[in-house]
Amino acid sequence: MHPEIRRTEPGSCPICGMALEPVQPTAQAESNPELRDMTRRFWVGAALAVPLLLLDMGADIRALNLHHYVSPLVSAWIQFALGTPVVLWAGWPLLQRGWDSVRRRSLNMFSLIGLGVSASYLYSLVALFAPDVFP
Repeated sequence: MHPEIRRTEPGSCPICGMALEPVQPTAQAESNPELRDMTRRFWVGAALAVPLLLLDMGADIRALNLHHYVSPLVSAWIQFALGTPVVLWAGWPLLQRGWDSVRRRSLNMFSLIGLGVSASYLYSLVALFAPDVFP
């Protein structure tokens, strides 16, 4: 955060995208709504990502033999169903801050994360819906 940025209400720093903190911290422990929201998004995203990881990498673990139980096409659609909420819901605050940094022409960590996540997700969508596009 930048010390010259001051706001009366909570929000994000327009320069770096980080959450603004109170100038004078209080002795009273206040609940942080951003922390609660991000923690909830993390745990839901992790709960969806673990089966996604097992489904994708499980084919490489011989003890699981997942490729005998789930066809590659069904696996791709299950991965789409599990991965979409992880990217679009759990990662939404990061994508939103990344877009805000692009709009302000002040690129930062959030724009880098947003670019990487968006590019990989869009590539995966093209690979799922139009597999003949790739050699």
